[in-house]
Order: sequence, then structure tokens, then C-alpha cells
Amino acid sequence: MPVSDTRVLMRTHLDAAKALYGLVLVTVLLFWLNQDSISLYCQQKYHQRCELPVLGQSPAWRLGGDLTQAVGAARDGFVQSLQQSRVEPVVAQVETVVLPETMPVVSVRVDAPQALPAAVANNAPPAKATPVSAVPVTDGIASKSPSPVVTLAAGDEVFLVGDSLMQGVAPHLANTLRKRYQIKSVNLSRQSTGLAYPGFFNWPQTVAKTLDSAPNIRLMVVFLGPNDPWDMPQGKGKPFLRFKSPDWEHDYRQRIDAILEQAREHQVQVIWVGPPNMRQQRLSSAMAYLSGLYQEQTTLYRQHYLSANPVLGYRDETFSYTLQDSQGKRVKTRVDDGIHFTIAGQKLIADQIVSLIAFPGLTVPGH
Repeated sequence: MPVSDTRVLMRTHLDAAKALYGLVLVTVLLFWLNQDSISLYCQQKYHQRCELPVLGQSPAWRLGGDLTQAVGAARDGFVQSLQQSRVEPVVAQVETVVLPETMPVVSVRVDAPQALPAAVANNAPPAKATPVSAVPVTDGIASKSPSPVVTLAAGDEVFLVGDSLMQGVAPHLANTLRKRYQIKSVNLSRQSTGLAYPGFFNWPQTVAKTLDSAPNIRLMVVFLGPNDPWDMPQGKGKPFLRFKSPDWEHDYRQRIDAILEQAREHQVQVIWVGPPNMRQQRLSSAMAYLSGLYQEQTTLYRQHYLSANPVLGYRDETFSYTLQDSQGKRVKTRVDDGIHFTIAGQKLIADQIVSLIAFPGLTVPGH
């Protein structure tokens, strides 16, 4: 082989090696800077700690995550200072909103409910809910809605909180409120979220910020659950809390309470929707357990709990993909994964939520 060809070949190999070296270096740098985001995603996806052994605890390796956090904090501070400099001081007239001293509690259950777990929060027993009769079901369809338990007036807004279950229900609920009653909605539902992984998405913090910035919100509808029945991280270097353990339940109740406390401070009514039975028995049992926590805590705060089970025609631990309508036809309400809803199922739950709201003095176009 001529000398010139050998040199060209060596130069090609050298260039390829440099390119590969650069690619590896950039990849390592990206992992170094985004290690916290990768770790949170891994926890949410696989529900276990995903740190590199030895390297994950190295101060030099942790420096990358700390730098990213520092840059993010500096960016947020800069943006906030710009926003504050643009806002002219305005003296606003404070409007006093008077709510009734006591608020009715609605609790919809299925027949023969399982015993609820004992409350752990504050080492005090929970106040017992006073459930009303289950929603009467005729031919598989809820034929009679419970009486309204919350009230909205002109100018009020509704805040929609939840995961992918709420993402399906929210558009139908928001459209009904807007078209029939001219009530606006703030829809922040987001898939793969819950209360067990606040590092991935922090709902109590999001609720607090939203209620602070939107004073017209008078009702919050919450629909969470399927992303939470897992061991829960405590923080870096600490073991995960085992699902259903006393410590896990204590922390989870506190996160429910954080949302309800924000609602109370802002004089916002709450309808908390409990997730329905699931196709997979293990997940379904977990949803029943979480629903018990939601029901207990909403009762303690004198707010309102609605189980999705009677809406879908479920009794006890039953599950079905379909529901028989008034014409005797089977309507599919759940999609094939046995978790999410079809459009028909979404509308059923949205309509049931609307039935719990009174709109005195508001016109209903076309009705």
C-alpha cells in the first residue's frame, strides 16, 4: 500500500476516534448535568432507586446536579425579577367571600364497602364519614344523581387536578361548564403524576401556586390514584417507604391534607373523585385502599368525596369494560388497558361531577 494511502487511512481512523471520543464526552456531560432529572424519571417509571453505585455518591459527580439546580434557580430568580419590574403597583379592593359555616359532606359508596384503614395523621383517629345510599342504578346506568353539594356563581372558576384519568374527563367537564353555565376552568391535569413522587411532579405545590394566582377559583376537582401504589422515595440516601406501611400512609395522608389545607385557606370547595375498580386485581385493591384515604381526609376537612365505581355500574370488587344503557345496549366505558376510560366513560364521570354542582341564578342556554 502506498505511503499516501496509509496516511489517509490513519487520518480517517483518527478522525473517527476523535468523533467517538467527543460523542462519549458529550453524553457523559449530559448525564452529569441532568442526573437528577434522569433519576426522577427512573423512579417514576420503574419505582426504584436508579443511582449509579459509588459514582452516584461521589462529590465530583454530584457537582453536576448541583450546578444544574443552581442555574435553574438563578434563571427563575431572574425571570421573577423581570416580571416584578414590569408590574405596576395596584391597590386592589378586597372582596369578602362569605361561605356557610358548615358544608355538607357527600360520600358515594358501593354496597358492602371494605373497612377503611385507620388514620395515622397526627396520631388521631379519623372522623367517620356518613355515607349516603349508593347511586341507584337502573339497567347499569346511574338513573338518579345525588343532590348538589357545592355552589358556583357567575365569575367563579373550576380548577381541575389529576393524572391521565382526569386528562380524559377534564375536556368534557370543562366544555359542559363553559357552554351551559359560562364557568371557566383551569385544567392542569398531567399524565403519570400523583402524590407519591413529588420530585417528579409536586401537586401540593402546584395547587398552592395556582390558588394564589387565580382568586376566582371556587371549586377544585381532584382525580388521582393509579400512579401512586408503589414504594415511595424519602430522599437521597434514604430507603424507600414500603407501600401501605404506617410511614408510607402517614406521608401520603399529609400530601392529601396539603391540598385540602390550601383549599380551606383559599375558601375553595373540593370534589375528590375516587378511582374506580381496575381490571388487574392487585391494582384494583390498591385503588380501594387509596380511595379510603381520600374519603377519610376529605371528610375530615368537610369536603366532598365521589366514588367513580357507582357511575360505571360497579358493585363491590366487580369490573367490566361495558355498561348497559337504558336501551339495553352495552356501551364500552373502559379501554383495553383496564385503567383508562373511553369517551363514553369520560362523559359519564364528567356528568356526575356536574350533577354535584348547583348554579343558582345562572342561565342555561338551550336548556
